Amino acid sequence: MNSIAMYIGDYEIYWSSVIITLGMICCLTMTLALYKPRNESTAAVWIFFPLAFIFSFLFSRVLHYYFNAESYKSFLSAMTDYSNGSYVLPGMLLGIWLAASLVSRMGLVSSAARLLDFLTPGVLLLISFIRLSALFNESCRSKIIINIPLFQRLPFSVGSTDPAGNTTFRLATFFIEFIIVFILAFWSLSFFQKNRNLRMQPPCPRAGNIMRIFLTAYGAVEIIMDSTRYDSPLMHFRFLSSLNQYSAFISLAQIFAAVSAIAVLIFYSRMSMKAAGFSWKHPVLWLVFLASLFGMGYLGEYRVQRYGTQKYFECYGIMAASCILMFLCVFFMYRMCLPEKEYYE
Repeated sequence: MNSIAMYIGDYEIYWSSVIITLGMICCLTMTLALYKPRNESTAAVWIFFPLAFIFSFLFSRVLHYYFNAESYKSFLSAMTDYSNGSYVLPGMLLGIWLAASLVSRMGLVSSAARLLDFLTPGVLLLISFIRLSALFNESCRSKIIINIPLFQRLPFSVGSTDPAGNTTFRLATFFIEFIIVFILAFWSLSFFQKNRNLRMQPPCPRAGNIMRIFLTAYGAVEIIMDSTRYDSPLMHFRFLSSLNQYSAFISLAQIFAAVSAIAVLIFYSRMSMKAAGFSWKHPVLWLVFLASLFGMGYLGEYRVQRYGTQKYFECYGIMAASCILMFLCVFFMYRMCLPEKEYYE
């Protein structure tokens, strides 16, 4: 259940909603601070935000309902009752992409990719606030139990008390991810200021690179953090139930992050080969990338599900290293799209 912050008449205002609203305000403020000095009009930002809010809410809530229907009384309840339930963040990212595409089609910005570059630091800041909002409900907790008293406090763990009065401390996945993504938001801001106008080798566009790099970075964080959750939305199909034996141990967030990273790697592979031709670095980076997927999927996630507490440290260590490798492969492929001067500086 979500903790209530205040009542306004018959309406209940939840603490999680307050934190998410603060995150949205920070996102809007940061985006305007980046966008306004470099554009004559801010109309694209003002039109984008209500569209993104509507699409993101619908997609993220519908996805959470689909994978966690038992948490709600009905579909209508999922859309109208916010006292329980949660959101699937890939749905929010899809909503943001759709809203940016519509604003671009309206002619308010030269391309959706350019608008998404300006949005990236603010969106990461918003995601960090969304994770922080779980402090006031029971979502985004880990299945990992913390028994060492020194670590039975934030930011390491959070306690929950059962009806019998027993308190269990679980790894505070939501708070750890809040810290990591908060840092990532300010790294993306620095990256934006230093790299947004870098000249790329044709035909690689200048626009969209901030968004692509940090979509991959966030995905790398989400893959391992989502793995630790006990309430992760696993890929459970209702209609194609025969697929569940292959996918039921993997979450939608992990699949979304991996597919996004593959798409970005393919994009920079194509751009760099068109710009400078085939290089020995291409197959090396792809082989390392595939090895990172194997490390995350089999050596990490699959073995965690199979062996549980017996091999937590080993499996999550391999998964963390694999996530870093995945991001570095994409980043170095991006660097291959820069002119030789920038590439070797």
